[in-house]
Order: sequence, then C-alpha cells, then structure tokens
Amino acid sequence: MTLRQYTTFRIIIAMCLSAFIASSVVRHEYFWPVVAMVIAMIVLLALRSRVKEVLADERDYAIGGRAARWAMQIFSLAAVALMFLFLWKGEQDPQMTVVAHVLAYAVCALMLLYSLLFRLIQRYGVRAP
Repeated sequence: MTLRQYTTFRIIIAMCLSAFIASSVVRHEYFWPVVAMVIAMIVLLALRSRVKEVLADERDYAIGGRAARWAMQIFSLAAVALMFLFLWKGEQDPQMTVVAHVLAYAVCALMLLYSLLFRLIQRYGVRAP
C-alpha cells in the first residue's frame, strides 16, 4: 500500500467515525462510539503496517516531542490561571470552585502522566508509533 492510499483510507475512516460519533451522541448512545473508536484504531494500525513507504523520520518525532512539550506547558499555565480566576469567582458562586478544582486535578494528572511516560521512555527506549 502506498502512503497516498493510506492517507486516503485514514481520511475516509475519520469521516465515517466522526459521523457515527455525532449521530450516536445525538441519540444519547455513548457505548458504541467507544467501540467504533477502538475498531478504527485497530483498522488504522493494520493498514499502517502494510505501508511500504516511510511514514515519519527522526526529525518528525523530535518536532512532535517539542510541540507536545510546548502544548502541555501552555495548557498547564492557562489552566492554572483559569483555576485561580474560578477560585476567586467561587466566593460568589460555589460551582466555580468545583470547576477550579477539576482544572487543578486535570493539570496535576497531566503532569504526572507526562513524568511517568518520560521516565518509561527514558528507561526502556519506547519508540513512537
């Protein structure tokens, strides 16, 4: 399979998956979109293994790593700023305090996940898919 064919299949699968998820959410069905996402990931992984051309090189992975690190840092800073804003507004509306706590836990979970994955990749040399 060529890279162009693989890209075409990826786009078609993404279009079908998004239409299915949108219709499922409208019908308030939340189990089947998860199943469809898992099936789509398996199909894409199987198709990816059949591609004969180079999909990405080391530079792509390095750029992706830097972009991910910047995205994580920017999200963390913005979420913490919003958390403090919601805590300040929470004095008048208690629901804002709940939102602030959710943001705080989300940032903590993101940082812990990043640290864990960084250590695992550093120790075991796991390659990107």
